[in-house]
Parts: sequence; structure tokens; C-alpha cells
Amino acid sequence: MFLNKRSGLTNRQIKEVCSRFNCKKNEFAVQKYQDGFLVAVNNKEYRVKFSEGIFSKIVYVKEVQRISKKVGRK
Repeated sequence: MFLNKRSGLTNRQIKEVCSRFNCKKNEFAVQKYQDGFLVAVNNKEYRVKFSEGIFSKIVYVKEVQRISKKVGRK
């Protein structure tokens, strides 16, 4: 099993994300978050967890609210 150094996802996990969210592999962004991943697709963010093992599947998806960073006053 080879890990993609850029996102931390395996090729199978990338295919699972693409099929679940109906997108291409260059149309989403991924960030490691706690025990899963944050996936940004179509201006929405989702918390995603994968099953363990070689043939991992998506077992948990929940849309999360984006929190904009507050810019301090000068």
C-alpha cells in the first residue's frame, strides 16, 4: 500500500472520495484531521473516516461548518 505524500490518502481512498462526491481527483482538497480527514469539495467541507485495512471504504461522512479566521484590527 503506497501513501500519497501530498494528501496522506491511498489511491483506493482517493477513488472512494471521487465516487462518493462525484468529482475528479484534482477537484478536492484533503487535510488530516484527528482520526480522519477533512475533504473540501464544491465549497463545502466534510469530515470523512475510512475503514481499516487494504480495501478501505468510506464509513463516516459529515458536513462541517467552515469557520472563517478573524482578522485583528490594526
